[in-house]
Amino acid sequence: MKTTIILHSLFSEFSKEQLHGIIDLADKYGASFRVVVTGIQLYNVEAEDKPKILSQLPKGVKQVIHAGVNSITCCRGTDGCSHAFMQTIPLGKALDTKHFGRPLPNKLRIGISGCTRCCAEPMIKDIGLYGLPDGFVLTAGGKSGAHPKGGEILVKGLSPEEAQEKIEYLLDWYEKEAMPKERFTHLLERLGNPFTDK
Repeated sequence: MKTTIILHSLFSEFSKEQLHGIIDLADKYGASFRVVVTGIQLYNVEAEDKPKILSQLPKGVKQVIHAGVNSITCCRGTDGCSHAFMQTIPLGKALDTKHFGRPLPNKLRIGISGCTRCCAEPMIKDIGLYGLPDGFVLTAGGKSGAHPKGGEILVKGLSPEEAQEKIEYLLDWYEKEAMPKERFTHLLERLGNPFTDK
């Protein structure tokens, strides 16, 4: 029986060493691999080989979980892009280190972009940020798939520290208020913007 494994590294950036390690594992166990929105997917994996692969993952590489924070991506921001208005990497690292794999009622993805080009696709993530000259814009409730939907703007003009605080508030809110298996976008539709009265 065949199965798949989706792999994650810090805010979805893989080092050369990690990539070499993943390729070596794919060769060793006869798996194929491809890049997916949540990281790198190993597929055509024999079910009995999955625990062996997981026990040999390169340092800093983890298996993606499905009911929780399973993807945090960000563009290079002002650390590597002339179009960016905001720095993204420190915020992405902080959120990933603290919240990746956090169990939640359903999967939740976060995207952080330094400008309105939105290379990290924040508008189709459950929670997103994109940069403007006066700060981050916080969006939520986006989704891709068969019925894509753009995220709703919740707050504008956020500093990186304020943006992290708001995202952590949203994660706590989702964990507390969502019904079992309810997606973030449906919670937002049901209860509305939690920052309206703040």
